[in-house]
Amino acid sequence: METTRNFTVTESMIDLFNHMNYKRYIDVFEEERANWFNAIGLPFKEMRNQGFAVVILKIDFEYKKEARLGERLKAVSRPGKMGNKSFTLEQTIYNAEEEAITTSVCTFVMFNMETRTSMPVVEEIKAYFTVTSKA
Repeated sequence: METTRNFTVTESMIDLFNHMNYKRYIDVFEEERANWFNAIGLPFKEMRNQGFAVVILKIDFEYKKEARLGERLKAVSRPGKMGNKSFTLEQTIYNAEEEAITTSVCTFVMFNMETRTSMPVVEEIKAYFTVTSKA
């Protein structure tokens, strides 16, 4: 499943160099990750209610091109790799020309809230991945 969020670069998102600050990309990716989990019917609150969570192990960012004030952008999240206890979510921000301006790969580990240890990825998440390579 792929989710998309459209947004415009606002004054609160730019820095002294008159382009979108790197921290704002992180904020957009975080919001879009929550959007992805909501879209698959597994919001964070529901995970807690079921006694598990997804915790971030690693995030890799690559900034390819700047975004400037007023630009219309699109953030896209899609499943990446699936492992036994971990998985990745791949995210990209595109400009109006459909150029990838920033990418992110977020590695999550399934986490049992009671035992405070890793656990196998739940079926509710696995169902959205094609298991061809491991995270």
